[in-house]
Amino acid sequence: MQHYNDEKNKAGAKVLFMIAQMIVLSIVYIIVYTSFVAVGYAIEEYGVSPVMYFPVVVALVVFPVLLYRYRQMFNAGRMLGAFIWTMATASLTVVLLYIYVAQIAG
Repeated sequence: MQHYNDEKNKAGAKVLFMIAQMIVLSIVYIIVYTSFVAVGYAIEEYGVSPVMYFPVVVALVVFPVLLYRYRQMFNAGRMLGAFIWTMATASLTVVLLYIYVAQIAG
């Protein structure tokens, strides 16, 4: 008779969380790339300053750092909180970049 071992479940959940984070990171980076292209277009078309790249660069740098922090949270046992924070931060980043690009190009 086998005994129940929760370590296998934790290892599986960790792998699923890492896969989810990679998918979320790729989606956010697609939006970041699109924002870079849109800001470049605004610089050429409307003559705005290249400083307009700054918020996009901040999103590019800060988002992976936050994902690392959420992975630490997940490993500490706060699994649901880490997943919610990951999805909320990704959603907020995408929406804020969309609003930023709409303000520049609009």
